[in-house]
Amino acid sequence: MSLLERKTQPPICPFCGQEIAPPRPMEDDPLFEFDGGACSCGAIYCFDPTARNGGAVMMQAMVQACHGDWDKAQNLSLGVDYVDGLITRYSALTHRVNAPGAFGTIYFVRLKSKK
Repeated sequence: MSLLERKTQPPICPFCGQEIAPPRPMEDDPLFEFDGGACSCGAIYCFDPTARNGGAVMMQAMVQACHGDWDKAQNLSLGVDYVDGLITRYSALTHRVNAPGAFGTIYFVRLKSKK
């Protein structure tokens, strides 16, 4: 293991602690412009490579979590209907966090189950 690999970490889901897969293009909907994925715990994540598009990336993650229902996504309340999290300093080139020069952000959304 190189010194760089010891200082960086793989990206992990903020909800369950599992390592996530690299963000990939969301080909199922042309309106989704950011790469993303889903954790096995049900969290949806989207990647902002510039760390400047937080609102748009978060909205995409929320819409994906709502299976494409934009109206539902726009009417959710943080803490009531969903929880969120993020990973900063992510590098898509190395799929590592805290890599030198990394400044991307991965946004997470997980809907709360209705009881």
